[in-house]
Amino acid sequence: MQPTVLINQHRQTALVVAASGKKLLVVELLKGKLTVTALSAKDIERRGYHVSDYPPVQAAQAYLAHAAGVSERARGYLQEVVRGEFSGTLTFE
Repeated sequence: MQPTVLINQHRQTALVVAASGKKLLVVELLKGKLTVTALSAKDIERRGYHVSDYPPVQAAQAYLAHAAGVSERARGYLQEVVRGEFSGTLTFE
């Protein structure tokens, strides 16, 4: 699984960090805090997300510096991305 930055028409971003069964684990801003959410491909499509060419490492660094906070679970995934334990992009087929 490769981390991938997603963006929607409202310029909201999310970072795909892992897979869990048929769902993708996505770090996104919810209620003022960055948290991990499990989303199906349909959920991602419904939210209007599409793959961005923004580098996942840069997104993870920005998310880690988020002033409103980052959940511990999200922090762990983001630190893995920053450490380079992932590379490349995720392809939706």
